[in-house]
Amino acid sequence: MIGQMLAHYEVLERIGGGAMGEIFLAQDTRLERRVALKVLPPESVDNEERLRRFRTEARAAAAMNHPNIVTIHGVEEIAGIHFLAMELVEGRTLREVIPHGGLPFEEFLRIAAQLTEAIATAHAAGITHRDLKPDNVMITQTGRVKVLDFGLAKLVDERGARDFEGATLADATPPVDDRLTSDGMLIGTIPYMSPEHVTSGLIDERSDLFSLGIILYEMLTGERPFKGRNPASVMASILRNQPRPISSSRHDVPHYLEVAIALCLEKDPAERLQSAESLYEQLRILKRQYSSGGSAADAALAARLPGSNSDGASVTTRARQAVSRHRWPLLLLAGVF
Repeated sequence: MIGQMLAHYEVLERIGGGAMGEIFLAQDTRLERRVALKVLPPESVDNEERLRRFRTEARAAAAMNHPNIVTIHGVEEIAGIHFLAMELVEGRTLREVIPHGGLPFEEFLRIAAQLTEAIATAHAAGITHRDLKPDNVMITQTGRVKVLDFGLAKLVDERGARDFEGATLADATPPVDDRLTSDGMLIGTIPYMSPEHVTSGLIDERSDLFSLGIILYEMLTGERPFKGRNPASVMASILRNQPRPISSSRHDVPHYLEVAIALCLEKDPAERLQSAESLYEQLRILKRQYSSGGSAADAALAARLPGSNSDGASVTTRARQAVSRHRWPLLLLAGVF
């Protein structure tokens, strides 16, 4: 395909790929700009109804206009080849950015706020990512976050979910790279799956929030919250284990942020944080407080609460009460967080 023309795109080189398709660097000969082309595998578009739903999803993703979501320029078909023309994002993946021991807190806030705002924007448009992971988050050379592949996972998910539904841990025999497949088709990346994805393959926006919680945890600690010696044991950990507290390795993370991430990682979707928007609002407030107060942001916020002590313990208590009473958005608006 190198050197060929797809419509008005000249294919220059292959720059990546996987089960979601091959990615090529191309030159848009009409607008004289470089773009990324994602060529979908033929088996993903061999059903007209599934292809119709994919086009609808892709158009919805293309309609999103947000600086932290990769822009889709077009959904094309040439001689039976289905592909998306997308903004070319140059930089490093979030996986490449996260160091051993986690990100410095200020850098964490900068990236986490952008990432969470992007997810909240997509959810508001009715789009669930379905495969959130550090590899699908790019950090540009200027520090801007770009979330890739919004909506694309649905195409593959629909193909594989029926076979995966009802499968047990003993039934799962994922290949390398922590990827779970059905008939060779990717339907998720195991360490970033929600419990409901592991057990039924049926996911919604709350599953994205679980995946987001895993990513935020990894950004702060440098390690994933659910581990295992093999894919099956990782899935078992997701279903049964509680993560090691972030505060056991990081002492500069506000208590209420640790609680927020723990809320994202609730096993039961009904008990989980229900809105990416509420998490974004907390991160936005915390980022503003941190910028003005530095590392003292935790104490500064805690001091605003009646009866708070300097270590923010009452903030933790009230946050945990919010978890049990599902009053998260109300407490945000009241300034508790």
